[in-house]
Amino acid sequence: MKKTITCFALLTLLVSLFAACNSGDAKVTPTPEPTATAAPTATPEPTATPEPTKAPTATPLPFDKSVTLMNTYGTVFDRSGVCVTRASDLENVYTVKLIKKHYNSISLENEMKPDAIMGNFPTLISIDEAKSLGYVIPDNYTDTMVPKLNFAATDLAMKLCAENDLGLRFHTLVWHSQTPNWFFRLDYVGDNGFVSREVMDARLEFYVRTVMKHVYDSEYSSCVYAWDVVNEYWNATDHNWLTIYGKQNYEPSFVKLAYVIADDMLKQYGIRDKVSLIFNDFNTYMNSQHLLAIMNFINSDGKICDGFGMQAHLDTGYPSTQLFKSTAKKFLDAGYEVQLTELDVTCTNDTTQANYYYELMKGLLELKKDGANISGITYWGMGDDRSWRGDQTPLLFSMPGIAKPAYYKVLQAYVDAGYAIQE
Repeated sequence: MKKTITCFALLTLLVSLFAACNSGDAKVTPTPEPTATAAPTATPEPTATPEPTKAPTATPLPFDKSVTLMNTYGTVFDRSGVCVTRASDLENVYTVKLIKKHYNSISLENEMKPDAIMGNFPTLISIDEAKSLGYVIPDNYTDTMVPKLNFAATDLAMKLCAENDLGLRFHTLVWHSQTPNWFFRLDYVGDNGFVSREVMDARLEFYVRTVMKHVYDSEYSSCVYAWDVVNEYWNATDHNWLTIYGKQNYEPSFVKLAYVIADDMLKQYGIRDKVSLIFNDFNTYMNSQHLLAIMNFINSDGKICDGFGMQAHLDTGYPSTQLFKSTAKKFLDAGYEVQLTELDVTCTNDTTQANYYYELMKGLLELKKDGANISGITYWGMGDDRSWRGDQTPLLFSMPGIAKPAYYKVLQAYVDAGYAIQE
């Protein structure tokens, strides 16, 4: 009975409490279930999901504006370089300021290639006039006329590089592409038949000697530290050099002749030990054994070609950074200098590209720590907006001076490798 009264009392108490809760201002506090609904409203704030997504874009980490490619990679690899689209870019104060911040070397993208110097259509002059202009006419030269050469862009680039303490890579003397068709034809007329090997040997000598003489007769010549003497021999098919010389596989006579002449010109000017003569090619990681065989032929009578230009037009999907590193090591172990001459990395997204650049640089820095003769890294463009592969965003900058995640990862690779940042 006592139990029944207690239960009744409790029930009465609950009813009166309920009534109290539902009277007056108590309407505002329907507290029982809001605790369940509060969870969804509260979740967005603690998560702060933007942080992980933004991390790649804002990765300055310990780097401030004083840390650049120049006071990192430029100190370890001698040359930190960039491709410039026009010689006149060096007349732009803003462009030069950006270049000097990150680089101590440039390559011109097109203006030192044979078609830029010779012209798409020949201007022919007499042998006497050519000699009066300082051209070198070999004894075996049998043509009665000589193509006039245009050195305006070359001269401007040398002057501006010398004035701004920048090195200059000369790109390029001998190439199957961007060499005018008429250069290979009888009387320098594009519709005529092809000349003989002997005539072409003399024309090749005229061109290489004359270009190099013009450069080294200049008061600004000390800025030129490397020449891509021959560009892309191994990967080229169906071009005018092969039409005249035939397929020469591992023993290309015109390629060796170009190095014989270039080597002799440097010796004439007493600078052979100060300037590198480079064999430049792409897909080197697919053709390393072939390229080594060609290099052995070029140097069979003494070393006249110093090393390999690994163009390094790469993609995050291929080659692997390990394959690239092992290819460079093959060339280095064979006693050759290595330069990365046209580096860019196409990608599917910024993060993947940044990680690829990090691993690539890490591998190169490891080789350098072991004493590797890697003497320069040149990026093929100042920004994606002016790259030949711009739609695949291959560079460290989206526009000149606007750094991407890859830029900071490249700097991070340098620090992680244990190198000091120079003041």
